[in-house]
Amino acid sequence: MKIEELENAPQWLLDAETKNADVEIIDGIVHWYDGIWEYGDWKDGSWYGGIWRGGGWENGTWKNGVWEYGIWESGDWEKGVWFNGEWNRGTWLDGYWLNGVWKDGYWFKGSWHGGKWEKGYKWERHKTRLVPSDTQPVND
Repeated sequence: MKIEELENAPQWLLDAETKNADVEIIDGIVHWYDGIWEYGDWKDGSWYGGIWRGGGWENGTWKNGVWEYGIWESGDWEKGVWFNGEWNRGTWLDGYWLNGVWKDGYWFKGSWHGGKWEKGYKWERHKTRLVPSDTQPVND
């Protein structure tokens, strides 16, 4: 559904710059299925697919899609491709990290291909726990 067709859409969604958005609200939570997010601040909800081009991600769950650039403040990343941007904190469950700056957060699984890792926690399967780390993940 187009954003302008939604009933009770949050103001932050109405203010965002988007193209061809396919979105709905279920039980008060925004669900983004497809389209392009050009710019704006995502406050909370679930992202199921599409392209993120810029803006700030404040909280929510990233199910899948392509992140081109922006600032990630907090939330859960389940899978997808991260091209560039700044990750401040949150939980990375799986996906492809191609470039950007990792400031802090929890890395469980995925493919690290470049960028800068400042600090964070990585899952060590053989120890079955998160451990503090100042080095980027190693691909299995």
